[in-house]
Amino acid sequence: MDLKKLAADFYHDNPRVEQALDFDSATNTWQTGKTRGHGIVKVTVNGLIFAIPVRSHIKHNASYIIEVNRNVVGIKGMGLDYSKALLIRSANHVSNDVFLLKSKSAGKKLIGKQAHVEQQFEAYVNKYIKAVTTKDRNIINSNEYRFTTLINYHTELGL
Repeated sequence: MDLKKLAADFYHDNPRVEQALDFDSATNTWQTGKTRGHGIVKVTVNGLIFAIPVRSHIKHNASYIIEVNRNVVGIKGMGLDYSKALLIRSANHVSNDVFLLKSKSAGKKLIGKQAHVEQQFEAYVNKYIKAVTTKDRNIINSNEYRFTTLINYHTELGL
């Protein structure tokens, strides 16, 4: 699995994405200067393609951890954060630039994991769809879903 950067077109075409990393809801603007790598995965829920950001300090289970952090209580580690996934509506939204992790050994842990990440993320999305459909407040308010970006994509998810 390659990690790519989002292209400037993504930010231009998506001026507002609630709960997204690097988006400031108070000012309705994207933070500039931040270049975060995203794993691009295709999920079979309506054939959608999402970019799942790399995050250094993940605290919840809605993630694929590639480097465990044993030094900080409450932090699982660095990896792909499913709760902050962004919908990719155009191939122009993903740059050709490969995002390299600081730790080469962590980057190697993604090799051959595309199918596993797709399966985990698809399960994450399907659980969200079911929770919204059944109005399951316990799931919607859980650590994994309380601040999810999926709230932006109800139409695309058939909700």
